[in-house]
Amino acid sequence: MNRKLNHALASVLLMYSATAWSQEAAMATIEGEDGYTMSGETECGGKATATIKPGERFIIGEISDDEKDWEVYLKSGISGTIPRNRIRVLPDEPLAKLNFDSCKKKWRKLQSKPIKKTDYVAYSAKKYHGVANYYKILVQASEGDAKAFEQLCSLLMDGEAGEGNDFIIHWPLLHVAGDDNFAKLLAGQSPEFRERYAAFFSETFPRKPYIKLNFPKTYALLYRD
Repeated sequence: MNRKLNHALASVLLMYSATAWSQEAAMATIEGEDGYTMSGETECGGKATATIKPGERFIIGEISDDEKDWEVYLKSGISGTIPRNRIRVLPDEPLAKLNFDSCKKKWRKLQSKPIKKTDYVAYSAKKYHGVANYYKILVQASEGDAKAFEQLCSLLMDGEAGEGNDFIIHWPLLHVAGDDNFAKLLAGQSPEFRERYAAFFSETFPRKPYIKLNFPKTYALLYRD
């Protein structure tokens, strides 16, 4: 089983390393006295609109002079883009914790719903990998079930389904499971498996310092600083 898990994570890391964030994330607020209304989406899908008030803090995903608009993440769980001239960076403030509550609610709701063909991850998992209820397995993994976690990590799916599952088993699952559960899941895996998870978290937003701040037990398992 671990050989399959290692192969799956190696493929994920290669895909994401080429598009990793070029600079560290940072906290920020709106520049100026007026608020800003942003159209975006929640972490696990779903369009949403939010008005950011002056003084309200949010996370910048990447600081780049080459981009006109910067990706931002609000405490409400909504992400979107804001013109960089409306953003004041706060480099000395510690990163806030991302909000993945929408993922937890979505997973629990979908585990009791019929699978639709438009749900590429769950549909592919069922049709090609024998996973009858993808979201049930996902909820079980988020509650600390090691067998469910291994099953998710061993799914080698192509295209949108593969990319979707690869995303879910990293940052969303970490947040929904919480530090205690996720650390226990990783503790049961091989050193090679944990090394690949460590590399993935180091090279993709919001990166290694974020885990050290918000998930200390997981950090201790993955890194030897």
